[in-house]
Amino acid sequence: MTAPNRKNQVPPPPKPGWAIYLRTSGDENQKPELSRERQRTMIQMSFLESSDLPIYDEYIDVLTGKDPRRKAYQRMLSDAHAGKFSHVVVERADRFGRNDTEALRAIDELNACGIAVRFANAPDLDPIDPDDRVLVTLTFVLARRESALMGIRVKGGLKAKRQSGGYAGRAPDGYLNMRGQTELDQRSEMGRISYWIEPDPTRAHIWKEAWALLLTGALSVGEIAEALHAKGYCARNGKPFVIVGKTGTRRPLTDKLLRAFHDWTYAGWVVSECDNIAPKTIRGKWEPLVSTEDFETGLAILQRLLNESDEQAS
Repeated sequence: MTAPNRKNQVPPPPKPGWAIYLRTSGDENQKPELSRERQRTMIQMSFLESSDLPIYDEYIDVLTGKDPRRKAYQRMLSDAHAGKFSHVVVERADRFGRNDTEALRAIDELNACGIAVRFANAPDLDPIDPDDRVLVTLTFVLARRESALMGIRVKGGLKAKRQSGGYAGRAPDGYLNMRGQTELDQRSEMGRISYWIEPDPTRAHIWKEAWALLLTGALSVGEIAEALHAKGYCARNGKPFVIVGKTGTRRPLTDKLLRAFHDWTYAGWVVSECDNIAPKTIRGKWEPLVSTEDFETGLAILQRLLNESDEQAS
């Protein structure tokens, strides 16, 4: 969490002022900007409106609180050791992180620098006071429990979605992630917002052409990449299918093509190792870009190409 030599340094007296720490999850469904605004409002109402101390800085992290290696969090600790502020305020205790050991250590470290830590949802709580510390510790324990339960609920929800033919996760290249209001008669089972995938009208044809080239049986994966590159096609991230070096060397993106050619999503099937869903057991609720027959023919061609490559290598 901190540099090893900090314990041997005598921190300067802190200058009067507030450091505001905000943390939100990177999950897009949680709308981090709205969460930050809510945290600011609670902090403002609980402390800042009635305080004459200036605000030194605002420290913002957008990722899980389980990981102490947060850039803004570490910058705040560094500024604390430099005596740049006298108080740290967060919306609630677990904003320091759902890792209670790390967070309590940070609170003690800040206290050693002469810096007070306060929580907007419990303004009178002092984490250094022995009795209050019990409450703070309990807050972290409950947050950790909620994090574990949330993980279980999320995994269960994803499994149920896959088993019903839905797609969970980012859509593969050639598809788009979609969302919309759920029909009223389906909300009890699916919730208010539905998520699904559908062919990307600007990219689906690229992958249909890729499979057509594979199914000729006459081209290697590298040659397929060259053919797509010759047509001006590129991957979803903008990277060309063939990277040409300064000296003219050419490196086809065969790995990306191989991943796609082995992805049953394109044939309209739900497949998941973690949920033990084997190919051709659950039909997906999306339009396939290639038929199951052609997909399996493509797999056979890829295996033949691999065998030929092994024979040549030996």
